[in-house]
Amino acid sequence: MSKPINVYSTPDLRQTLDEALPATFERLGFTQSFKLIDTKLFLGYSIALIAGISFMLDKKWTFEDALTYQKILVGAYVVLSVVFWYFSKYVEKGVKYSGSSGDRTVVVATKMEKHSVNYEVTLRDDRGKVIEAQLAANTVFNEAGYLQSDRLFKWFEEFLGSLVKKAQ
Repeated sequence: MSKPINVYSTPDLRQTLDEALPATFERLGFTQSFKLIDTKLFLGYSIALIAGISFMLDKKWTFEDALTYQKILVGAYVVLSVVFWYFSKYVEKGVKYSGSSGDRTVVVATKMEKHSVNYEVTLRDDRGKVIEAQLAANTVFNEAGYLQSDRLFKWFEEFLGSLVKKAQ
């Protein structure tokens, strides 16, 4: 059983529910995809590599010798930083889970407003069908603050079923 959380803390509720998504979808027969995370890591490490190369050039060469290379590196740094920002803001935008089951792929984005018990879930499949719903967090947590995984599983099972019906 998981550890209890403060059910009156919105960040704790959101984090616990977000962390339960991979296990819940695994029970539903999905395999998690890490493409978004891998892309974000690649961009971040590329930015850090460029900064490191720039630092090394500053230490090893004179200012005049390194100036042309520094201009190129600064340009690459800016471009990658803008791509990273765009990716985080518009491509990833709240995605907490991405997975596939056979020929079917789903992407789950979640959010929870401050001082609210409603966990807003957006489910999108590879066919472009989107369905949104709200889960009242107090229905999947008991009074002691423990997550009731079976209740969460049943809710997502029904939610996923409504996406399948919408796709037909």
